[in-house]
Amino acid sequence: MAVKALIVRDGHVLMNRVVTSDGEVLYGPPGGGQDHGEDQVAALIRECREEIGAEVEVHQVACVYEVISDLRLLDSSRIDLFHQVNVAYWCGLAEGQEPGVGSDPDPGQEGTDWLPIGRLDQFEIHPPGLAQWLDSDPSSRPVGLGPLPL
Repeated sequence: MAVKALIVRDGHVLMNRVVTSDGEVLYGPPGGGQDHGEDQVAALIRECREEIGAEVEVHQVACVYEVISDLRLLDSSRIDLFHQVNVAYWCGLAEGQEPGVGSDPDPGQEGTDWLPIGRLDQFEIHPPGLAQWLDSDPSSRPVGLGPLPL
């Protein structure tokens, strides 16, 4: 189980920028796993502090999606089957906060970028189905997305 932050401002969504061992640039929402005894909101606040170096305000659940893979994202090496349920929350940056690189970024994370929602298809978003969901009509977005291919 992991939590993800969907932070939207002026038609752009904040994404972590990750560079693979081959130099490919990938994007994904900030967030990660919960520590033992930590609720989802506390985990998301901590993960954002670690990854984007900013305090966030967590609002409501945006969607739930699964990721299933047998390849490591950073170098495409084989791994034991990975299956993760992600709960994505709509979030905002706390007053006076701006994103960057936090105190404990993910492996390969080199920063954050505000990506235009209407042009997410021009970027390597992981999972791609999340980009399609963000670019869809808000009135028809399902909450449960099921498994999304990487």
